[in-house]
Amino acid sequence: MPRHVFTRRLAALRLPENYSRWWVRWPVATFLILGLAMTLPRAWCGRDAARWLANDEALVLAHARTVVAGVEAGVPAEPLSGPAGFFQNEWLFGTSQMAALGLLQVCIQHPGRRDEFLPAAEHAIDQMLSERARAFDAARWREDPLASLDGPRGHAAYLGYLNLALSLHRRAVPDSRFADLNDRISAALVRRLEASRHGILETYPLEAYPVDNAAVLGSLLLHARITGVDYSAVAPAALARFSIAWVDPRSGLLFQAINPRDGKPAGAARASGTALAAFLLSYGERTVSGALFAAVRDRCADSFWGFGYLNEYHIGSAATGVGDIAAGPLIFGVSPTATGFALGGARLFDDRRRFVSLYRTAHLAGTPSKRGDRRVFVTGGPLGNAIMLAMCTARLEAP
Repeated sequence: MPRHVFTRRLAALRLPENYSRWWVRWPVATFLILGLAMTLPRAWCGRDAARWLANDEALVLAHARTVVAGVEAGVPAEPLSGPAGFFQNEWLFGTSQMAALGLLQVCIQHPGRRDEFLPAAEHAIDQMLSERARAFDAARWREDPLASLDGPRGHAAYLGYLNLALSLHRRAVPDSRFADLNDRISAALVRRLEASRHGILETYPLEAYPVDNAAVLGSLLLHARITGVDYSAVAPAALARFSIAWVDPRSGLLFQAINPRDGKPAGAARASGTALAAFLLSYGERTVSGALFAAVRDRCADSFWGFGYLNEYHIGSAATGVGDIAAGPLIFGVSPTATGFALGGARLFDDRRRFVSLYRTAHLAGTPSKRGDRRVFVTGGPLGNAIMLAMCTARLEAP
């Protein structure tokens, strides 16, 4: 047989081998690429989660210093009016409140660092007390929330969130300089709850939200534990509403709003309010707050390749929306607010797997970076960094 004919036949015999190599090589490469895509990002983004769960001092303090810097920098003080000024002042109040809670939790959990972080926590409370921070509430009620403590109107959001920070400060500093104000606000809130026909305090005129009342009740339960004041005339009934009257029986989620005139739901049951309410109530008790966290975890939580998130409406719900100031912008129904606040619930109730999953998402979205002795979630801004500190250092205050 001529040599060139033999060579051609030999080459032909090798074709199946070549095809076999190609057929195996690409699936293997695809499998490896997908495997790396599914494991490396989640491993990278979740690497600090265990340190947060372990209350790693170096990590906690580095992030706390970022929050201190945000408190010291404050919000630009350009005079604004109208909706822009309202939301800016509300943003200032919310940022200061979360910063105060997070920094006070650091002081309680790392008492040796109290001198470093307590002044900033107190400065954040002073910002909450400022006329500028009160302006968003005063504009809607046409009265100052602190000057009208003897009056009947609710002011649930401003007074509830402020009083929670004051009660926690008293937990960290027994001789708190805010003690008298804490007592006065607590007494006013109890009196207003007793007078409320449906047991809910209005945030603004004819607007009432269970999540804001969770701040009210959480602050009172913590105040009672610290001072020994007896709130049994209002606390049990108020707490029961978070497990009966204000809860959607199908999902276990809190209705976002309640009509203060008839006590009936005025908004769909949603994860953002429920997740935050679970966190706020945990300062005073653990049973109802635990049930609320379980509801958002079991009915709203999901994950993609190990990155956890919460849907704003429970899985299977027909409710939809584009988002609002409470939930943030909804993308395919996913709620940034509920996802962030559920971090606190997962840490509070020792759901380590859920905490790690949610933290991966927070890391991916926040892109944390080290800057000197600080650790910053770059895209979070002062509010996002304050929320992350409060959620990642959350712990049950109730016995």
